[in-house]
Amino acid sequence: MINILFLFLFYFQTIYTIPEHAHYFLDAKRIYNIEQTQQELFKLGFKKIYFTTQDNIKICGLFLDKSSSEKIQGTIIYIAGFYHGLKEGMASFYSLVIDQPYNVLLFDARGHNESEGDFLSYQGIKNYGQSEALDIIAAIKYIHSYNVTKKINPNIIIHGICSGAFNSIKALTQLSENACPECKAIQGIIFDSGWFRFEDVAKTTIYAETEKRFKKSWFWWATKPISFIIYQIYNLLFAQTHKAQPDIYESIQKINWPIFFVHCDNDPYVSIDPVKKFIKECNCKYYWWIPHNSHANYHMHNYQDYKNKLLEFFEAIT
Repeated sequence: MINILFLFLFYFQTIYTIPEHAHYFLDAKRIYNIEQTQQELFKLGFKKIYFTTQDNIKICGLFLDKSSSEKIQGTIIYIAGFYHGLKEGMASFYSLVIDQPYNVLLFDARGHNESEGDFLSYQGIKNYGQSEALDIIAAIKYIHSYNVTKKINPNIIIHGICSGAFNSIKALTQLSENACPECKAIQGIIFDSGWFRFEDVAKTTIYAETEKRFKKSWFWWATKPISFIIYQIYNLLFAQTHKAQPDIYESIQKINWPIFFVHCDNDPYVSIDPVKKFIKECNCKYYWWIPHNSHANYHMHNYQDYKNKLLEFFEAIT
């Protein structure tokens, strides 16, 4: 009876510590209803914007400027992963700061949804990772220019998940190497469920995604052989090109901004081991190893836990 009471109190506390408008964005099924999620974001003040990359790809984003109603502390740019790669999907992360004094930019990765470019094609998958950093650079430049023009707090925080974290490091390396004026505005990076090279994630991602799709079907027994076949096809068509891309081990060590590493111990898509090894070797200050088996969505399981850690990092860097 006492255990039931404690469970009820925990549930009650969790529900009522989540801001009212955040509940919609924490429903994984609802946020990928793109049209409806956009409407919910529009209600909260988001505007649809476009910016163009250095290689002339038009990127579509949703931008929230709260500076007319409150004193903001900066702008958070959310960088989506390989799939789904959608601005609407990143609304779940926005829910963590929905009641905080930050402007927010969500955008579709190139080749996804309303952004131009190639993604789900042979060439799109083969060349993935070669140009995505340009999307992030363009997003940073857009926000920096906007903040200067509007005389808004210039601080920028980058929050990348999975391949979005990988591509963020590549983007920030390019900016710092060119001593771009935007560099002074960047305050820190969240590296959530990220990886350092394609070899770290290709096999585990294929096996995890196949299991996810087949484990509740009549073909659950064929999950491993199907995964094996898909992985061999990947090796035949894409592995050589992906392996030729430089990893980010050296780049990430050259970055001077604070990085907050977030990773679940039992992430089925991206092993935590390379990240832990890097942290140990480089004595990184900010990291959080989560005893959970999710990939880039722990915040949807434990909203307040993730939010507290996030705000602690923000307080430390701004």
